[in-house]
Amino acid sequence: MALACVCWATTVSAGEALEYSAVQHIETVPGPFLNRIYIAGDRERQDASLGGKTVTTIIRRDKGVAWLLIPEQKLYEEVEVANASVTSLPGQLDPQRGTRLGEERLDGQPVSKIAMPMDEGRQVAYAWVSPEGLVLKAQIPADEQTGRPEARLRLQDVQFGRQDHALFELPDGYRKKDD
Repeated sequence: MALACVCWATTVSAGEALEYSAVQHIETVPGPFLNRIYIAGDRERQDASLGGKTVTTIIRRDKGVAWLLIPEQKLYEEVEVANASVTSLPGQLDPQRGTRLGEERLDGQPVSKIAMPMDEGRQVAYAWVSPEGLVLKAQIPADEQTGRPEARLRLQDVQFGRQDHALFELPDGYRKKDD
């Protein structure tokens, strides 16, 4: 099973990982999607609401794995992050590589609008970045070569601060799904 997760991790400065939770809005095909995300450095969790059920994906880059939880059966599927279709903005949208276009306001907060090259320079994505370095909004173009659809992403209700590290572990009582 392929995992799809669009998360927003970044660092404030060298060695200092940003920790936060937020509501993530994604407008894309076959969306739209509304997710609750939790970020703690290289650990990510996404609780996605799909068809009235919550689907949880936990990405542990420090362990090189991603887990898809199946709560009804207390099972999980495990895939290597390198082999999964796990998408994370740090790999695609690095504000440090972009060109600052100017300053704007987003929900009353100052942000920098940045144009960032994507797809080996064939396309440009736009991001609105908070003073803390967090991508609060992004517009990502479709890529016909890879089949990636156009996407608009937005973070709201951002709560900065230390996240409970139990959020990034397998819950007690879950067992690995047989292949």
